[in-house]
Amino acid sequence: MDDLLRELCAIPGVSGEENLVCKYVSDKLSSFADVSVTQDNSVIATIGSEEARKHILFDAHIDQIGLTVTHIDKHGFIKFGTCGGFDPRILYGSTVNIHGTDELKGVICSTPPHLSKGKEKTPDTDDMFIDLGMDKNEIRNKISPGDRISLDSKFYELLNKNVASGATDDRSGVYTLIKLAEKLSSLDADMRFTILLSSREEVGRMGAGTAAYKIMPDEAIAVDVSFVKQPGTTDDIHCELDKGPMIGIAPSLSKKVYNTLIEVAKKSGISYQYEIMGGESSTNADVISLVRGGIPCGLVSIPQKYMHTGIEMVNYSDLEKTVQLLFNYARQGGAR
Repeated sequence: MDDLLRELCAIPGVSGEENLVCKYVSDKLSSFADVSVTQDNSVIATIGSEEARKHILFDAHIDQIGLTVTHIDKHGFIKFGTCGGFDPRILYGSTVNIHGTDELKGVICSTPPHLSKGKEKTPDTDDMFIDLGMDKNEIRNKISPGDRISLDSKFYELLNKNVASGATDDRSGVYTLIKLAEKLSSLDADMRFTILLSSREEVGRMGAGTAAYKIMPDEAIAVDVSFVKQPGTTDDIHCELDKGPMIGIAPSLSKKVYNTLIEVAKKSGISYQYEIMGGESSTNADVISLVRGGIPCGLVSIPQKYMHTGIEMVNYSDLEKTVQLLFNYARQGGAR
C-alpha cells in the first residue's frame, strides 16, 4: 500500500475550507495535468487537447464533514454547529482539532451523567461543548466564530487490505482520480479528460455544480462512497467490501453511461456490484447532470463501512478496481 491515501486523509479540509488539501492534490496532479483551482476551492485538472473529439469529466469531492465554531462562552467553552451530516452519538467524547490562527486540540464533552438529572440519552449537539483546557482570553486570541473543526482521527491499516480513517469519504474517491489521471496522461487517444475534485459536497454539492458549468463536458462520472453490509443494516444493503466498485443505477443517472460501465467491467473481468436507487443518488452526479442543457452522468461508488464516523472503512482492492474500471471506460471512448 502506498502512502497517498494516508496523506490525503491526514490533511484537514472541512467543507468551505479545503485550501490545504487543494494545495496538496494540485501538486500531485501537476505532474501529469494542467491544474487550476476555482475561487470556491475545487481543483480542476485537464488532460488532452481542447479540440479532441470527446470530453469526459471524472468527479470526486475533496471536502469532508466537520464542525464550525459558533460561540465562545464566558468560561472559555466552545459551542459548535455541524458542517455535514454528523451523528451526535459519535461526537460525544471525541478529540478534535480547531483550525484557528493555530491548530488547537480539544475534547467534546457535556454534563457528566451523575449530574445530568436523570437524562440517559446521548446529548444533542446543542448540549455539547469543546474544552481546550485554556484560559478564555487566550482562546479568543486564537479562535473566532466560523473557524472549522475536524475530528482528530487516525489512519488505521487493518487486515486484508482494509483501511479506516475519518475522511475516506471522499478522499478514497480523490485517491482513485489521482491514480486515474496518472494513467490517462500516458493514453494516446483523441480524447480530453478533466479530473474535478470538487468542494462543499457535504453542505449542498455546490462545488460540483459551479465547476461542471465551467467545464461543460460531453459526459461525466461521479466517484463517491456508499453503504455496504455491516451490523445493524437492513436486508436491502447487500454490497460488501473487497467485491469491487458499485455501479449506480437510478432514474437520475444516465442509462447509457451505467450500461457502458457494466459492459466495460464484464469485458475487463473487473468484479463489480450494483447500487440500485429509486430516485436521486444524493451525490454530485445529481448536480452535474442538471448543468446547462444537461450532462449525461454516471456514478461509481467505493464500498464503505461506518460512513460519517471517525473510522470510515474502505478496501484497497476496491480502490484499485475502481481505477481500472474508469481507465478502461475512458480508453474505449466513454459511453456508447
